[in-house]
Amino acid sequence: MGAVFRPKDLDRRKWSIINNAIKDFAPDTKYNVNKLFDSWEGKKSEERLKEILGQDKAESLLKKVRSNKNEITDDEQQDLQNMFKDSLTFD
Repeated sequence: MGAVFRPKDLDRRKWSIINNAIKDFAPDTKYNVNKLFDSWEGKKSEERLKEILGQDKAESLLKKVRSNKNEITDDEQQDLQNMFKDSLTFD
């Protein structure tokens, strides 16, 4: 299903994507999905997610979570801005 996915890859935006995607599900389903992502075990967890949500919903959710993997974090963005400011400072 694409790139290797590990729970350490999840930041606040990813958790937000997950919680938004499952917001209309039953409380037990929400709990199980969150627990699954919290203890992610690769292919085994992908298969379990498909059991919980169904093939299409699971693939859609994983695609959303993986889609912005190359985006930089807010802290990284601030560091880059500071670096550029420093490089443009004239003596």
